[in-house]
Amino acid sequence: MFIEAFLLTGVVRLFILLLPFRWFSPVLGKHMGESPVEEDVIMLEAARRVGWLVETVSFFTPWESKCLVQAVVGKIILRQQGIANTLYLGVRRDEGNSLVAHAWLRCGETIVTGGYGRERFVVVGKFADYIKI
Repeated sequence: MFIEAFLLTGVVRLFILLLPFRWFSPVLGKHMGESPVEEDVIMLEAARRVGWLVETVSFFTPWESKCLVQAVVGKIILRQQGIANTLYLGVRRDEGNSLVAHAWLRCGETIVTGGYGRERFVVVGKFADYIKI
C-alpha cells in the first residue's frame, strides 16, 4: 500500500497543479454532503491506518504533498475500501490578512488527515462518500 499511496500522491498533485478544481471536484463525492458520524469500529481502525499511511508517505515525496493532496489520496483509498468519509475544505485569514486554505478528511468522528489546526478554519466546501461494504 505504501507504493500505491506514494504514486497516488504524485498523480493527485499533478491533477491539482494542471486542472481547475471544478473539473475534478465532481469525483470527490456528494458536494456539501456529510458522511455519518457513527462508524463501525473496524472501519474506523482501517481509516486510522489509512491516515497514518498517507501522512507517512507524504513526508517522503519529492513533490509537495500537503493537506489537499493528503485528503484526496486518503479519500481515494477509503473509497476503494468502501469506507464512508467526508473531505472538508476550509479557509481563514492569517496575521497579514491573507487567505489561507486547509483540507482535512473525516471518517466517523475520526479525523483521518489534516486534523492539526482545522478548528481555526471556516468550512467552505465538503464532499462526502456514503459507501458501505
